[in-house]
This record gives sequence, structure tokens and C-alpha cells, in this order.
Amino acid sequence: MNACILYFSATGNTKKFAQAISTSLNFPIFNIEDMNPLAVKEYDLLIIGTPVHGMAPAKVISSFVEKLLNTDNKKAIIFSTFAIRKGSANKKLQEQLAEKGYTTILDTSKRGVRFGDEAFEDNIEQIQKILKSSSET
Repeated sequence: MNACILYFSATGNTKKFAQAISTSLNFPIFNIEDMNPLAVKEYDLLIIGTPVHGMAPAKVISSFVEKLLNTDNKKAIIFSTFAIRKGSANKKLQEQLAEKGYTTILDTSKRGVRFGDEAFEDNIEQIQKILKSSSET
């Protein structure tokens, strides 16, 4: 599976989450602020991370997704970080990705303000399980 991790981080929490996923799965990681959405066309799985802003994905993430090329056979995993409530942030991002033709196979989130490296173990385990089951089908 050709996958990459894309993220935006306002406070550093989503970046830590993205780095933990990258370290665990050995996928390339990109800050979307430094990336053209067309550059991800070679990847068949996008792992996208966003902080929750007003119970929605960060606007910079939504804007990035809007610029993705349409597809009909690619997958996505969504991860988010939030301080109080995640609201429907992951669902909104999933809907935006679906409009571009992406099938979201997992969404996961982590509440907290200051994360240590071990904070994401459960989330990474979820990602590993879904990737394993996806590769077996």
C-alpha cells in the first residue's frame, strides 16, 4: 500500500500524533502547509490529521481537501486532536473526502492538551489493525 501522512497542526499536538504514526508505520509525513494537493496523486491511502476548531476540521485542512484531484479508488484514514469536544470534525472531513471519491476506512481522535509519545498507542493500534485487514482483502 502506497500511503502518506498529511497533517496540519496549530499547537503541535496533531504534529506529534502524525509523527507517532509515521514512526510506527514508516510512512512519509508531510505538513500540508508546505504541500501542493496535486503531489499526493501517487498515494492510494491518505492518512490525514487535523486539530478540531469549533467542532470542525481546521479550515486549512478543508481547503487542502477541496483541492485534491477526484478519484474513485483511494482510501483515507482521518485522525484528529481536540481539547474539549471533537464534535463532528471527523465526520465533516469524511464527507469532504467522499466528495472527492475517497473511502474513509477509519477515523480516530485523541483528546488532550499535552501529549507524550505513548499517548497515541491505542490510536496507532487501531490504524495498524485496519491496515492489516485492508491488505488481506
